[in-house]
Amino acid sequence: MDWASAQADFDDNDFDNFTYEPRPFKIIRKLWSSDELKCWDIESHETLGRWINEHQSLVQDSYEYGTFAVRGSNTEISCPSYLPVKKDGFSKLIEVFHIHRRIVRTIRRGISYFSRMYHPREGSSENSIVYTARMSSTWPEDAIALSSTYLIHKKLNLSVFYGCNERQASNIKKHLATAGPAIHHPMLPASILVELDRDRLVARVEDAFDSFINKTEDLCFTSCDPQRIIDKDGERTGELSYLYNDAKELVKSIRKVKHQISDMSNHIRELHKRKRGPHRRLRSERRTSAKVDMYSKPSSVGTQICERLQEIEAEYDEKIDQCHMVTNGLAFSTQLAANRANIQIAVDTRQENVRMRLISLVTMIYLPVTSVATIFSMGVFNWGTATQQSVFSFYFWIYIAIAGGLTVLTVGSWWVLTRAPRRLSDSTTDLSSTLSSTTLSIIVCIRDLGDEADDS
Repeated sequence: MDWASAQADFDDNDFDNFTYEPRPFKIIRKLWSSDELKCWDIESHETLGRWINEHQSLVQDSYEYGTFAVRGSNTEISCPSYLPVKKDGFSKLIEVFHIHRRIVRTIRRGISYFSRMYHPREGSSENSIVYTARMSSTWPEDAIALSSTYLIHKKLNLSVFYGCNERQASNIKKHLATAGPAIHHPMLPASILVELDRDRLVARVEDAFDSFINKTEDLCFTSCDPQRIIDKDGERTGELSYLYNDAKELVKSIRKVKHQISDMSNHIRELHKRKRGPHRRLRSERRTSAKVDMYSKPSSVGTQICERLQEIEAEYDEKIDQCHMVTNGLAFSTQLAANRANIQIAVDTRQENVRMRLISLVTMIYLPVTSVATIFSMGVFNWGTATQQSVFSFYFWIYIAIAGGLTVLTVGSWWVLTRAPRRLSDSTTDLSSTLSSTTLSIIVCIRDLGDEADDS
């Protein structure tokens, strides 16, 4: 079994899973005792070394409640496995921020994931909680990961966000600044990751829904002709296929994120249960309101985080319904456009049939007249001959032989030339009927799946 390792120390293979490219990044500190958000700009490897030498004691020796966060580089597109530090600089961050090697496995999985582990410190009775989480890599340009170690005895979060773009980095800073009493809750960093994931997924659902509205209006517009609906270059079909696949991927990703949120909610309830025992013992021993608040406030903060996670889950349910509306609507709109094209083709065919009938009627009227005129104008008949002479000239039999030969040659050529197209037409008709029945079955299945999803 591929068990997650409980060993905290990184080995050489773990370091090889990252790409090291020094870039500017930030270290943020927000304490419960202060409203000020402290932010350090780390511009280079030397700047990181100086910061560790000067402020390492803030992490190791301080007992103030709060959160330290390392925020990734401010780039437009980033990746969790691309680190803005050198390899030895990352080693120093691992030591200062107690980064657990589980983050390597979390990043490599590439799916929406959340894990927690109670980790005892060697040679000490003090424990910590190690969290790792990440967003789905389906859209890698804005997928980030998180590793966070919560020092229980200090009520201090040591968090690292991997692969942030400009907008996400700004949102992380905003969430930390407005965290309030939740700043020392162990699930604060994970809840920030959920908020960031919600922002990107909701935006993608809205974009897909807007594209669906535009495509539906284009397909169902009354003046659309078959050439616009059935593009020979496949551009319109490609756009619809991309939109359909994007909606399906969004549904799968949102369902995985909902499972991730459910794991987080369960862990928050687990934390609340673990705090209730010490809380009761503390009240029986020392009835001081300050220490009662120490345990009651985190539970209320945990309740607020749980309620927010439930709100996000409910919003995801609505977005799943929108995605189902997109897939079902695309199937219906495509079928409606195909029916409109078939009706237009049937109308054009009927008009062509009327023209062909008119041509046939004119041919049937004028062909006998022309034939009679041709016969009377031919030199093979001697209409003014005497009674003793034959009306038929000797050349009449030559006319019969040449006309008969040309007739046989014409009919034979027609039969040979039209035989292959008739076979191709028959096979195309069979293929079209098969594709039509298959398409209809697919549409019915899609609608049934949509109905089942709506019922569930």
